[in-house]
Amino acid sequence: MVQQTGVDLEKLEQVVHLDGDTPKVSLAGIKLGKNNAERTRVVAQILVMTRGFGFEENETPLEVVRAECDRLKVYDSANFSSTMKALNGYVITGTGQSRRLRAKSAGVTAFPGVVDRLLGDS
Repeated sequence: MVQQTGVDLEKLEQVVHLDGDTPKVSLAGIKLGKNNAERTRVVAQILVMTRGFGFEENETPLEVVRAECDRLKVYDSANFSSTMKALNGYVITGTGQSRRLRAKSAGVTAFPGVVDRLLGDS
């Protein structure tokens, strides 16, 4: 994952950890952004990158993102779908409960900046 994203392992370990074989965001929800929409997008970015490059999954189920947002207390059920659609550099595939999120080149390129911002390095 370090090679594909350009993010140092030490930084990755500060933002994500494994709970069994499931990646989880390590930072408190409140520290992920200014509002729940921004926080939700950050959760999605972290999970898509971790699952995509760390677990070699092509796409991440939106249900996985939703569950992690709920765990971090940043889930906004009324706006979740529109928040995901507004995520630049990512594409949603599928319909209904089988919707999945995957990173495009722009999302991968932007990820180091997301991590740096979260850790106060930007």
